Amino acid sequence: MALYDFATDVNIGFVLAYFRSFAVPQISEALLATGEITQRPGKRSTDTGIVVYEIITHGFDSERGRTMVSLLRRVHAGVPGTDDDFLYVLISLLIAPLRWLDSHGWRAVEPTERAAAHRFFFELGQRIGLEIIPSSYDEAAVFFDDYEASHVAPSAAGIALTTSALPAFTIKLPYLVRRWDREILGALIGDVRVSVALGLPSPARGLTAAVRALLWVRNLRTAHSAPSELPVFASGAATTIYPTGYLLSEIGPPESSR
Repeated sequence: MALYDFATDVNIGFVLAYFRSFAVPQISEALLATGEITQRPGKRSTDTGIVVYEIITHGFDSERGRTMVSLLRRVHAGVPGTDDDFLYVLISLLIAPLRWLDSHGWRAVEPTERAAAHRFFFELGQRIGLEIIPSSYDEAAVFFDDYEASHVAPSAAGIALTTSALPAFTIKLPYLVRRWDREILGALIGDVRVSVALGLPSPARGLTAAVRALLWVRNLRTAHSAPSELPVFASGAATTIYPTGYLLSEIGPPESSR
């Protein structure tokens, strides 16, 4: 799902999950206090994706997978937050991409794919030390909705993080539409409550309709194209942040702040 069939959509879902966590004041305040997103927004965003894709690509029991799980445990060890806060951040990486696929995917998600996605994040949650994790995708979705209903709210920290992280999103957009980056992000999130919490403007109907039309055309082309033979992610490959490639030891905050 993540590397081949729904590569672009799963990546979009991960980006939306990343921003959604800023809409929860206690989470955004904890993230703001670390300074990672405000001081190194591009690196933080890139590293977050690399960690997840390294585990997806190589598996939990590979050397690279174990290294990334160990990194997650270290960097979150001193971060304040309740068990539900940490669980929400994890579950958002499951629910946001799957709901995006349900609404905008080029084909329907198979039940086995949905179960596999849940199983992956269930395993990840166990390995980073979470004790209580929803036992099915449906239970995870209920937890996600209940948590957001009682925790999403505007905050200065959430707006500051959104402002800092936005350029990493903007640079991925076609140059001609980058001036509308905040409106486009709001349209992709598709949740007014979250957009307000992040300080994003409500997208105009025309913009929302244009985004949907582009997705429809994209889906039509994808459905009639040959499947990709190459995965969307390659370990150690060059990125904007790592122009000559990366080593696993470079991922995450400096050792002094872990």
